[in-house]
Amino acid sequence: MIHIPTSDQYLLSGKMYEADNTSLKNKVLIINSATAVDKKLYHHYATYMMDNGYHVITYDYRGIASSRPKKLRGFKASFTDWGQKDFSGVIDFAKQEFPDHKIVTLGHSIGGTIIGMTQKNTEIHGIINIGAQTAYYKDWSKKQKTKIYFLWHIVFPMITKIFGYFPGKALGMLEDIPKGVVDQWHNRRKHTNLKKQLEDNGVELFYNSYAFKLLTLGVEDDPIGTEAAIKRIHDLFEVSDKKLEIIKLSQVPIDQIGHFGFFRRRFKDTLWAKTLAWYDEI
Repeated sequence: MIHIPTSDQYLLSGKMYEADNTSLKNKVLIINSATAVDKKLYHHYATYMMDNGYHVITYDYRGIASSRPKKLRGFKASFTDWGQKDFSGVIDFAKQEFPDHKIVTLGHSIGGTIIGMTQKNTEIHGIINIGAQTAYYKDWSKKQKTKIYFLWHIVFPMITKIFGYFPGKALGMLEDIPKGVVDQWHNRRKHTNLKKQLEDNGVELFYNSYAFKLLTLGVEDDPIGTEAAIKRIHDLFEVSDKKLEIIKLSQVPIDQIGHFGFFRRRFKDTLWAKTLAWYDEI
């Protein structure tokens, strides 16, 4: 385990996977996690990329998993902090540790959304976003929209108000989440345009600073990262060399992938190999 300083010197818990010198491709991959997800979810994918010549860095955002303080009630953190401060710090760390390597990034869910929140995204040479979206409920799957809305916009805020944070681990729902992150997601429900909402609140965004390659991936049965949802983030990267693609279950083939299934080892020779080939071309 390593500690990565952020731009405001908060220490994040991270893990570094260093490729063997015989297989190096002179690239370092940063994996940005989904909200409330421990970096451990990406261990097998990170190992796969390491075995294929990439140095890989995984990390937990402030307030999440191993980057969680002992007391989360009263802890200040938001998903804009994750982009502006945490991801910025990880980019600096990658440059320091591997100065002669190209930086590439995989952003899962919020992990793709926050890439536009740091001016340091100009240091990245290639991005794959998987299920990256803006948490606008009208974009969600029609079958599960009501259920997800009830959880995200009624249950989560109500419980968070009582505890001062969302106790996800105790409830068997991923990791604990800082109140500021829950509040930001809850405030997304009335706004179709994430960029306008954040900029109206004084947040500076940098989606148009990124001019290199972007591959936006959606999964056919992802109830949150639907095509409409991921297109909202994809479209914000106006000057990048970009492509959007929806993974069909019949292409794998399999009956279910959902929002988190991409990182299961069963996809090593299919979906993972697809991303490896894409990164290799950077």
